[in-house]
Amino acid sequence: MDIFSPQVIASIVSLKGILLITGGVMLGLVFGAIPGLTATLGIALAIPITFILSPLEAMATLGGIFIGGISGGLVSATLINMPGTPSSICTTFDAAPLAQKGRASEALSIGVFSSFIGGIFSWIVLVTVSPQLAKIAIQFGPYEYFWLAVLGISVIIGLGGDAPSKAFVAAVIGLLISMIGVDPVDGLERFTFGLGPLRSGFSLIPTMVGLFVVSEVLLGIEDIKKKYVLADQKIKKLSIKSVLVNYKESIANWLRSSVIGTFLGILPGVGGAIANFICYDIAKKFSKNPQNFGKGEPQGIIASETGNNATTGGALVPMLTLGIPGDSVTAVMLGALLLHGVRPGPMLFQVNKSFVSGFFLAVLIANVIMLFLMFGGGIRFFIKALTIPRWFLFPLVLVMIVAGSWTLQYSTFDVWSALFLGFMGYFLRKLKYPMAPMVLGVILAPIMEENFRRAMVHSQGALMPFFTRPYSAIIVVAIFLSIFTSLWFAKKQFKTGTDELINENNSTTETI
Repeated sequence: MDIFSPQVIASIVSLKGILLITGGVMLGLVFGAIPGLTATLGIALAIPITFILSPLEAMATLGGIFIGGISGGLVSATLINMPGTPSSICTTFDAAPLAQKGRASEALSIGVFSSFIGGIFSWIVLVTVSPQLAKIAIQFGPYEYFWLAVLGISVIIGLGGDAPSKAFVAAVIGLLISMIGVDPVDGLERFTFGLGPLRSGFSLIPTMVGLFVVSEVLLGIEDIKKKYVLADQKIKKLSIKSVLVNYKESIANWLRSSVIGTFLGILPGVGGAIANFICYDIAKKFSKNPQNFGKGEPQGIIASETGNNATTGGALVPMLTLGIPGDSVTAVMLGALLLHGVRPGPMLFQVNKSFVSGFFLAVLIANVIMLFLMFGGGIRFFIKALTIPRWFLFPLVLVMIVAGSWTLQYSTFDVWSALFLGFMGYFLRKLKYPMAPMVLGVILAPIMEENFRRAMVHSQGALMPFFTRPYSAIIVVAIFLSIFTSLWFAKKQFKTGTDELINENNSTTETI
């Protein structure tokens, strides 16, 4: 793919393009730095604003939020010992102790540069692997696309942690939400209960914003008076010198964590949080001084931040080539693509090469801008983001939700939809049901239904081609492996938790 053609460069490397990407990165860094406001929320909140932009400009902006959101979690992890995003949990293990020793600037410098390394490595893999994978997927028919949609839902169930059954229920609820309205084939009403506004169903943006953002705001209101205590250090700007200390060991760590993070990012449903832990654990095993981990070890920061940012490019590979999101963030980005009339999949690389290569270039620029913003003194601005009181932030977010939902179709039904689904999401989250499988169910349900009906017409009602076609059979095996893996991890986590509870009870009994 001729990614650096003059036409592509002109479409992205313009004043408007750079400003959009920079604005996206800055917004992502703010959402990543404030605990509870993740990259997923930032993208879901920004989607309505992108309707005034072209598809490429919109996705370039959202790509900037993605990169900034994953990187921004480092700030709060270092200064207040709280991960801004789930992908920065392991960063707290060493970045916070290093900051408490008076070396916060060093910890932030190492983390930001490692984020850049992981992002660039995964971008290289994105550019080289995606076109090759698309060449294989170009041979897919409706049978394979149906199973890909099922695979997308099955792998996202892995995001349910130790409760895949709840993730499955959430996905089914998403499928049911998507079915409300008029049947796309025979034109009959489904699940409308005679209510006129439900004939058009729930629009995708109010659904995503409601389930992700409104529910998060409602959860945050429960603790609205909470304030964060920052490390008492005046950080003016970051320094590259601290990054180069022990560079020989760091180079091996950067490379190893980049490879692992990118590979895990490509696997749908894994995400940066899991890559964060695995890269940290492997770095500790390879370290000459593993006893220093957890006490302010720079190599721990490198492994954590390189690994979680390496998942960004990796997660975009299945989203663009197969229409399967790699994590919850790319699940929302997948919805944004569809809303802008861009259908991800292998044909995207054939019929819209300029969009694909332009988006690739935008992701590269976003990584570079993130580095320059943080090392150029922007760190002070993002640190101040932690001081924004919740009583001011959350009402502002709600106003943006109402405005964004209404301007979609100038419909009050969309506004009430976002609020209703937000309250529903709030109660489901209180019951520990994850939102990502639900949103993905809403997104993938039309794809599943359309391709299932096309396949049945093609096979004249026969089901065997769903299992006998080579690529279909491979995807079916992948679905079973995905479900088995999710259940195995859940069982392992349940057993570990049960053993810890038994040991705790035994210790209490002995004390008594």
